[in-house]
Order: sequence, then C-alpha cells, then structure tokens
Amino acid sequence: MDNATSQIPIPFHESSGEPIPDPGIAKAMDRIRESLEQKAIAAGLPVPSNGKPLPNDVLRSALFGVSEKVFRREEKIASVEGLDVYMVRGYRPTQAHLDVWEQCLDLAAKHGTGKRIRFSAYSFLKAIGRNTGKSDYEWLKEAINDLAGCLVRISNGRHSYFGTLIQDGFRDEETNEYVIKINEALALLFMGGNWTALNGEQRKMLRKRPLAQWLHAFYSTHAKPHPYKVETIRQLCGSEVSELKKFRQMLRRALKELASVTGWSCSIDENDCVVIKREAKTVPNPYRDSG
Repeated sequence: MDNATSQIPIPFHESSGEPIPDPGIAKAMDRIRESLEQKAIAAGLPVPSNGKPLPNDVLRSALFGVSEKVFRREEKIASVEGLDVYMVRGYRPTQAHLDVWEQCLDLAAKHGTGKRIRFSAYSFLKAIGRNTGKSDYEWLKEAINDLAGCLVRISNGRHSYFGTLIQDGFRDEETNEYVIKINEALALLFMGGNWTALNGEQRKMLRKRPLAQWLHAFYSTHAKPHPYKVETIRQLCGSEVSELKKFRQMLRRALKELASVTGWSCSIDENDCVVIKREAKTVPNPYRDSG
C-alpha cells in the first residue's frame, strides 16, 4: 500500500494548537512534557479491573491485520488520520499474534515493563484459550519469535514508539519456560487514557474469524463509532482482497458474527458505510472506552 492511501482521514487526534513563539515558554513546555513521559514510563502499563490493555494507536490501524503474515520492510501501515504506523522490518503480525501480544502486555502491566517476565508455555496457552498440544507449543514459539523480530514505528503526533513488540527474551527448550521483556517505552502509547481493554470472552468467541476480530478490536476503541466507508474498512483492516464486491460480502458475514457475539447493531447502509451501534440489547458490554 503506498503512502498516499495509507492514512485514513478520521480525526481522532487532538489539535496541538498554535505554535508558541517564546523560546523560554517552549523550553518549559518541553521540560513538562519530558517529566510527564518519564512518569508514564515509571508507572508502566495500566492494570484495568476487567480485560487486558491495548494501545488504541495499534487497534486503529492495520498493524495486526486480517491477512496472512508476510515479511515486510519499510512499509507504511494503513491507519486513521493522526497516526503514522510503519513496519520497519519483520513479519507483519496477524490477529492471532494480537492474542499473544495482548497477553504479553497484560503480564508486563502486572509484573513491570523493562523487567524479566517468566511464564510457562502451558500457562500462557491456557490464558489465551488455546489448546496445549505439541503443535500449539510450536505455534506459540513461532508467534513470540515473530513479535520479537517485528520492528515498528508508531507516532500519534505527540508521542512516538520505535522498537520491537517484544524487546527480548529466552526459552528453555526442555521445560518450555519463557522469560521475556517488554520495552518500558511502550507505556508512552498508553498516556492520556489512550488505550482499550477488550472483552476477552467475546474475542475468543470470534477466534479464527480475523475480520470479525479486527472489527471487534477497532470499534472497541470508539466511544461513539463513526460511519466508515466499506473501502475505508478494507484499507484499515489490511485486507488483500482486491475486489471491493467480494470484500463487502466478507464484511457482511463478519458484521453478522460480530453482532451475534456482542449484541451490537452492525450494518452497511445505503451510502456503503459501516454503521455500528454499541448499545448492546441482550449482551453485557463491559468494555473500557478511552477513544
């Protein structure tokens, strides 16, 4: 996808206002900003009472998309306006990778970013609702390796993160125990409440339905969902389906699946816009909104 079409004009970001002409004031503002950033890093990731935290800047892009993983280098990822997301190098992650990263961030939120986090493959797989057979152990090993090798740049106009999605780690081949580290700078993407805790049970019910999972995550970042053109959704989710008609058919199925799990009202209107109403009628909606 080229740079001209990779950013979608939806105004999520706040205006930074008029530039400050006085150098003294500008320096003071820089010191305040640096202090806030240092405090955010020291505080680490949020620990919500319900769900696992994920940065909105990731969920509002095609970084964890709906296509198969493929190696990329210096690719600009489709995102809403106000975000710049790049795959610098590595395998572009999928929705299955998002399950793994979400659990890694949850462990980092509880035990500390920048610290060594130890876990067994068995406990990790159980936590994300996967089976614990030999193939699942191999799948987890590959997914964690992919995330450790995935170098990204994410900027929301105020804060930027550049680095891998998992900083580093090691694995005991005999016991299948892992020790990983999450970069403490990732905390900057969570500043100002710019994060969402997904409903884990609903997400598990949508497993193996990547488009429905992406929609679930994307719209969970919206306090009041905007209507999006079908073409816009196709770009934002990272779909590689070239024919819009075919993608629209896939999208209708995914919206139906999403509605059945969440109780949301999901449709495509006469203007070819996806319309989501999140007021669940029959299914509780315990999301924490921050968008």
